[in-house]
Amino acid sequence: MTRSIISDWSQFQVAVRTQIAGYVQTSRFWIIFAIVLAIGGGITIAFVIKGGVFVHGAFGATAIAYIAGLLGFVSFLSIVTGAFFGGDAISTDFGTKSGFFTLALPVKRRVLLGGRFAAAFLVSVLLLSIFYAFAAFGGIYFYSFATVPWFNLGLSYLLDLLLLLGILAFAFCLSSVSKSPAIGLVVTILVLLVVFNIVDAVLGTLLGSQYLLWSILYAAAAIPTTIEHGLGAGSPAVWQSTIIMALYTVGFLAIALVLYDRQEA
Repeated sequence: MTRSIISDWSQFQVAVRTQIAGYVQTSRFWIIFAIVLAIGGGITIAFVIKGGVFVHGAFGATAIAYIAGLLGFVSFLSIVTGAFFGGDAISTDFGTKSGFFTLALPVKRRVLLGGRFAAAFLVSVLLLSIFYAFAAFGGIYFYSFATVPWFNLGLSYLLDLLLLLGILAFAFCLSSVSKSPAIGLVVTILVLLVVFNIVDAVLGTLLGSQYLLWSILYAAAAIPTTIEHGLGAGSPAVWQSTIIMALYTVGFLAIALVLYDRQEA
């Protein structure tokens, strides 16, 4: 009898399931879950205690400003989520002994990387969707279903998915040049939260905002402002953010794949 060759798609599915199981069984998933609950749930509970009169006085008569304010935390949550799930995705194979077993399997490296990237994205989407659910709930609870800008909220959500893809691609790329899983994770957070913010602040002051089109953090600023402006004018505009995030995703994921494919355990 001859065995049928296992397809790349089947191996991809196994890689996705294995990676998701690894996330859920470790503390990192629950740490991010706790952060999402602490920020989204904590703010919502605090406003419930304060009462609707306080919320209306602080944010106005519609849910637009309230939701936009809450989504101001999305960039931070996306960065931390992407770093936790992507910062050591590749370096684990070369910084620990697991690579001697994983890389010896008859599985193409691009299939492994694709499965891990898909798993990181799916888990990140789940956690960030919970945060968006808190924002929508608050808009309905403190205002009304009719005052929630559902189209703009959906557009903001799609932009956040693009942001997650870009951040994960960037994290995977940094992970591919790091030999230590812990260092890859920490460096990703420091670069995105500290270095990018410092460079953006300097360039924004000296040269103007038009020179920030290289920065994914600049692109992320469109996520909360989209709640108020929709597809209209904004800085950056929705189309600019979309292009920046797409370029980050394609460019850094391609670099990560090339580096991962050429490294030796």
